Amino acid sequence: MLRRRWSAEAKARILEEALAPGANVSAVARTHGVSSQQVFAWRRKAIRSGEIVVHPRGSEAEAQSFAPLEVAREDSGCTSGLEIVIGDATIRVGSDVAPALLTEAIRAVRRA
Repeated sequence: MLRRRWSAEAKARILEEALAPGANVSAVARTHGVSSQQVFAWRRKAIRSGEIVVHPRGSEAEAQSFAPLEVAREDSGCTSGLEIVIGDATIRVGSDVAPALLTEAIRAVRRA
């Protein structure tokens, strides 16, 4: 079986098409006669090398954004929990809260 060689320009065109919003990587790969695994490998290599940068969209970007942090200590000098204010909603949790549960709570408040 012969190995196909793809030029950098051809790879770039295929990746651009595969990274378009709403694109189906498998369909793009089939259109160009290449396996979807190969397209994913090219994408991984391009991301690692810095040739392309993938920016999160929508709620992913919001979930990864930073918010101002204010640390308020009680008179005892130690904190036993966390208080998060999002708009007019306040989430108060103890130090033993599961990260996944806190993440879901924050997402629910943002959606409301």
